[in-house]
Amino acid sequence: MAIFNPILFFVLDVYRQLLAANDPFYAILILLVNGFWIPIAFIIYKNAEIAWKDWRQSLYHNAKRRFILLAIDVPRLNEQSPKAVESIFTQLHGALPGRNNIYENWWVGKNVDYFSVELVSIEGYVQFLVHTQEEYRDMVESAFYSQYPDAEITQVEDYVYGQNGEFKDLVFPNKEYDLFGCEFVLARSNAYPIRLHIAFEHSLSQEFKDPMASLLESMNKIGPGEQLWFQWVITPEYDDDWQSKSNKEAMKIAGKKIESSENIVDRAVSTLINMIDAIGIAVFPFYNQTEESKKDDEMLSLMLHLTPAEQGRIEGIQMKADKHGFWTKFRYLYIAKKAVASKARGLAPIVGALKQFSSLNTNSLKTHKYTKTWGLDYLMVEQRIAARQNKLLRAFQDRGRSAGSNGIVLNTEELATLYHFPTETVKAPLVSRTTSKRGSAPVSLPVEGGPHTLDTSLDDQPAQPAEQAAMQRATAQEAQEARAAHQSQAPTNLPFV
Repeated sequence: MAIFNPILFFVLDVYRQLLAANDPFYAILILLVNGFWIPIAFIIYKNAEIAWKDWRQSLYHNAKRRFILLAIDVPRLNEQSPKAVESIFTQLHGALPGRNNIYENWWVGKNVDYFSVELVSIEGYVQFLVHTQEEYRDMVESAFYSQYPDAEITQVEDYVYGQNGEFKDLVFPNKEYDLFGCEFVLARSNAYPIRLHIAFEHSLSQEFKDPMASLLESMNKIGPGEQLWFQWVITPEYDDDWQSKSNKEAMKIAGKKIESSENIVDRAVSTLINMIDAIGIAVFPFYNQTEESKKDDEMLSLMLHLTPAEQGRIEGIQMKADKHGFWTKFRYLYIAKKAVASKARGLAPIVGALKQFSSLNTNSLKTHKYTKTWGLDYLMVEQRIAARQNKLLRAFQDRGRSAGSNGIVLNTEELATLYHFPTETVKAPLVSRTTSKRGSAPVSLPVEGGPHTLDTSLDDQPAQPAEQAAMQRATAQEAQEARAAHQSQAPTNLPFV
């Protein structure tokens, strides 16, 4: 306590001077002279650092990055499990560059590239989308084609500004439109996983009950004038220390010692102590052999005494940390004309469908209380809701990584659980899918400019029978009619480029 006495006397002395000061400017001068300028300078420095980096990164972003939006359609009879999409996210993790130097951080404004995987329903028509930099288009397409060879990937116009640009300058409160939305965050720390897709497989029959079914059905139920948007803005390994933190959390539950990294001073002190211990053991036979030291050296693991719930947490934490992670901003938005806007149709079923991914023992998704646009109380409710609506809409349109919550860490398996293509058992009728498999061209395909066929190096091959050629033409005609029927169902407010 003697150490704190001078500090206490100093604070009391400054307090007496402030009481004696009648002029507020003189009181500020007293604080500055007595060293209170140090925390003020630190706060100013940190805010200036953030503002500078944001400015440089925005310049780099606008000058160097060009984005496109890709629509992904998979076959209607999709038999692939979410494991296929997990492999896709693992490949997208390859966009992670090396660490930046001081020049790139402070002047160039270079930061980690990112993607945005999105799921939208425009008047009931559901589409899977990927927002990516143009330079990564080949990587994104190869990742999807490697798992879904019959998929169709097409560049489309951005939906976030509306069909005729009606959402571009939209400001709330608005007489025509209403908006509900929020960001979703984890209820516990990033170390704990949510409920994964493997939990939806029956242990005996191995039948997969797709959790996307209820979400897609709810997205199909909306009608004209309504839109539902989901957005996962994913940045590879934004927090590269999350895995070590997760392992420490698991060891803490298990009751094991956590090995902390030592600096130079700690290593020097521990080396000196070890030398003293070695001399003591050489001179005194029973040196350092007390009961307390034996207990410390032979501390048993508490794994044998853990409850099944605690064992499940440890297993979940370690399995999550074993896979690549993405720093994620998970957003949801329902925008509709006020004449048709419905909370019961655009909000309640969506929040309920996402509760499927909750595990009370490990982790769950919850609404971020400072971004949600409903349930506000007390003062200036309408103004606060309107401010949140404007911020959320702008964050969606910009695919922003700074606005809103601090984000969450999801690994590839968790992302594949939340964002994957419906299996053939999901009967949502207005989910955009391909109507037929992609076939290879026949060897007798005519070459442009003449009736000659492709050289197959087999000159003695017999000619194709007339019946087989007629059958191929009929099959091609049926496929063309099916595609035309499918395109007639698609709305015009998701136009192709």
